[in-house]
Amino acid sequence: DIDQLEVAGEGALLKLIEDRKERLRKKGYFDSINKKTIPFLPSKIGIITSPSGSVIHDIINRLNARFPTPVELWPVAVQGNESSLSIINAIKGFNSFPDKEKPDVIIIARGGGSTEDLMSFNEEELAIEVFNSKIPIISAIGHETDITIIDFVSDLRASTPTAAAEIVVPERLELKNKIFQLNDKLE
Repeated sequence: DIDQLEVAGEGALLKLIEDRKERLRKKGYFDSINKKTIPFLPSKIGIITSPSGSVIHDIINRLNARFPTPVELWPVAVQGNESSLSIINAIKGFNSFPDKEKPDVIIIARGGGSTEDLMSFNEEELAIEVFNSKIPIISAIGHETDITIIDFVSDLRASTPTAAAEIVVPERLELKNKIFQLNDKLE
């Protein structure tokens, strides 16, 4: 006879994530009415990610190719027991800057990984901090198929860190062409 059945391993993690998601959804954390607007042309971008690894380089290279913009990196662990707390502290840190020094937008980024690797981004406390940020946040966690709780709470989800860099700034050449076209119409 089977008296009790328990989900183990990845199944247990997925159940935990779904329960948290449902709790936060019911409280309105995912509602589009609460989403902040991403600025069209930020004067400074805050990036919360690991200082080592390809993610930060991919973002900076893409920004420089599109529209070079000042970046402030807040280095954090993106995996492990302390990582969600270090990301929470980074969000609080950027939000506590004097107004003139605050970034106009924050990108929280990490490369891909297993469900277990990405668990930091499924922590309820982190989701609440993302929601409470006065600065708009773009989540850029993993690859296109990786979806975490902060993707639902953030103001915008990018499918990859490189995609976040493409979303956050316009392409300078396109912008110049548009200005020339508008200028021609005015004349």
